[in-house]
Parts: sequence; structure tokens; C-alpha cells
Amino acid sequence: MIIKTLKARILRALKSSLPAAGADSPPPSPTKPAAAPVHADAFSDDASFDAREAETPTKGRHRPSSSPEPLDAWELVDEDGRAVPADPDPLLGFPARCPPGGERGVVLYTTTLRGVRRTFEDCNGVRALLENLAVAFQERDVSMDRGLRDQLWAVTGEKAVPPRLFVRGRDVGGAAQVIALHEEGRLVPLLLPSVPAPDEKIPASGGGAKCEACGGLSFVVCGECDGSRKVFDGGRGGARCRGCNENGLVMCPLCL
Repeated sequence: MIIKTLKARILRALKSSLPAAGADSPPPSPTKPAAAPVHADAFSDDASFDAREAETPTKGRHRPSSSPEPLDAWELVDEDGRAVPADPDPLLGFPARCPPGGERGVVLYTTTLRGVRRTFEDCNGVRALLENLAVAFQERDVSMDRGLRDQLWAVTGEKAVPPRLFVRGRDVGGAAQVIALHEEGRLVPLLLPSVPAPDEKIPASGGGAKCEACGGLSFVVCGECDGSRKVFDGGRGGARCRGCNENGLVMCPLCL
């Protein structure tokens, strides 16, 4: 309605500006061709105006397409021009340090020794966090086996202090880093894809589920020496048992 009103006003203004028929006009210039007269009938109705408007070429206009717009190439590269995957693995930002047997699982190094209160409490806190998240993980107590302590030091390249969390061969960090990731909402995406392989026997430590053999301690008494660290061979006397650690314990076969 508004467009039609504007058109009508424009037509009236053009009609009023045209000279009346038969009025005096300056003589035509001998050097310039006479211009074609403009008649008021050319603007007599809206139909002719709309017809001329419809005949206007639409060259250069983009018609909407039902097909989705292709993705720009710059959206698939970073600032340096390198290709970026659509959904990168969040673990790629952590150092690649894989403990033995931790390629596809979650491994937590802890200590149950109360020698240093802060370390003991940090280990309990990270362990409780993983259990509340119902994540399948394997706990390796360095206080129960000196070999696990040496293993942790070899993986990290330093004398690392537990707790230390590893997820699918990536070093996530100690207690401070793990708690910070959880508060930022970044820990769960790191842990959820960590599903044990069919041949791995990593116990699900969440929901109160414990290993039937070790009760969640990850260690059992050595079957060769019954924890005495010595084996006897007839009348030759005792010899050092080489199947257990310094405490007469071995890793639980069901948890490995």
C-alpha cells in the first residue's frame, strides 16, 4: 500500500512538471538533434510502471539455492595455514608420556604412605575424584613397590611425586592440574573416551566396585614365598624370592 502511494505521488509530480501542450518553447538548436518528446501518457498508470520495473535485468544477482553453502577453505586451517581437524583430540595438548600398559587406559600413580601429609591427601583426593566420575583406572601405589616409583620417574624423566595421572599415553599432571581441569570442565572429556580394550583388565573403580582378588589394593601376597621373600630348595637353605617386590607382594593378576 505504501509503495503504491509513493508511485502515485511520483506520477503526479512528473505530470505537473511537464510543459502544457502547445506552449511556447525555444527553437530547436541547429547543431543538436531534437530530443524525443516526453508524453504524460507514459506515466499514466501503475501497470506500465510495474511492467518496466519487471523488465529490469537481474544480471549479477545471486539466487538462493537449496543446496548448503560450501565451507570456506580458511575455516579448515589455523593461523599458520596448517590443516586443523574438525574435532581434535583434547589429549593432544598434553605431553606424550606413556607408562607401561597405559596406551588405552587411565593410570594413576599414588602412595598410601602417610610420611608426607600433603602428598597423602592429594592422592586420596584424586582417587576419590576418579571414583566419583565412575572412570575405569588402574592405581599404582609407589609405596607398595619400589619398582613402580622407578617406573614413574622413568616415564616423567624426573623424580615426580604422586599423585600423577596418565590418560591413554598422555601425562595429564599432578593433583593441582587434575583439580584445575575438573573445575574448568575439561577433565571429563579427557577421561570418558578411555575405555579399556577387551583384553585389558583394568577394574572399574567407580561405584564401590573393587577387585575380588586384591580388594582394590592392586597387590596380593606372592604365591611363591607367601610374602616371606625367601624360597627354600630342600637342604640348600633359603634364597631370595625373585617373583615379588621388597614387601613380598606382587601386582594383582586380575588388575593388570
